Amino acid sequence: MFSTLFLISIGIAIFYRYDYHRLSDYQNEKLKTQTQNLIPKLRELHKSFDEVLYYPVQKGLNSAIYDIDKNYLVGDLKPSPYFKDKMDKNEEFWRDGDYIYYLTKVYPHYLGAAYLISRAKFDPSPINELREKLALFFLLSAIFVFFIAYLLGKLFLFPMKSALSMLDDFIKDTAHELNTPVSVILANTELLKEFYPNLQTSEELSRIEIASKRLSRIYDDLTFLKLNHKRHRNVKEIDLSSLAKERAAYFEIMAKARRIELKAKIKEGVFLRMDFEDAAKLMDNLISNALKYTKPQGEVEIILDEKFLIVKDNGIGIESRYKKFVLRRFFRANDSEGGFGLGLSIVKEIVDYYGFRLDIESEPDKGTKVEILWGD
Repeated sequence: MFSTLFLISIGIAIFYRYDYHRLSDYQNEKLKTQTQNLIPKLRELHKSFDEVLYYPVQKGLNSAIYDIDKNYLVGDLKPSPYFKDKMDKNEEFWRDGDYIYYLTKVYPHYLGAAYLISRAKFDPSPINELREKLALFFLLSAIFVFFIAYLLGKLFLFPMKSALSMLDDFIKDTAHELNTPVSVILANTELLKEFYPNLQTSEELSRIEIASKRLSRIYDDLTFLKLNHKRHRNVKEIDLSSLAKERAAYFEIMAKARRIELKAKIKEGVFLRMDFEDAAKLMDNLISNALKYTKPQGEVEIILDEKFLIVKDNGIGIESRYKKFVLRRFFRANDSEGGFGLGLSIVKEIVDYYGFRLDIESEPDKGTKVEILWGD
């Protein structure tokens, strides 16, 4: 759209330059014609035997004649110091202020005149009218271009809007369908552990629990996206240290199943004004993301201090070309792992809501460090 307006602007500029010269040349030629009409009158004056000679005067035109040495002879145009320079250069037309000037040689030298200089007022009205028309043309062109761009935008964006609408409906339906079965699976897993202690170390039951918790987090993420703007937040002082320990313990089973070492350096007595669900969601998504993209035998570390929370890993990292997209909803830089690409976008929503700062450092094959900072 802007490139189209730029091309129109160039076209208008070229046309203005051409028409400006055309209008100026027209006034120059008009002055030249009026001046040439003076020469026959000078000839008649030269042949006259009257005792008193009257220099010919034309309405709207001032003129004067100069001898071969460029000295002023007579005329109703006052001499100017720079006229001699114009005669030396034999410059035919020039502009000075609101006037245009014309210089021509006179031969034969009637009344001893070798040069004739004339002056007329330059009429700016045609050029002003040209500018107004071009400005109006540009305005109408801009309106037309914006209108066409709007129509094309709606036309091309309609399939995308439809796809997004279908995706939102899918998320809504998926979240609704996941809730009950996931809750039942988790509840029964806990009951099996309680009534059959020998299953505490069961690898099969551990896998069921991990998969169920993952489904539960997906459900929580989908619900957060759909209802975040409607949910009432209960913002109060929460014990971030206790919450961080709890979430680290929650993910310990998943870390062991993936043969990843999960470390936690949590400072005691860290309190922060936040909604409890937001704080838990923030930590869950950071830890889950780190575990997801860390290979077996890798390491994930959680660091909590008074002014920051850091979750870092030595996983696959993020390529530089993808860094600007990782906070977008549904974006996944690596398709080898599952998920909807919601984790970091949810983190950003929470961080933006509370006015925290989010820093992401990452190198391919070296790992990723995500830091949330608050306070001064």
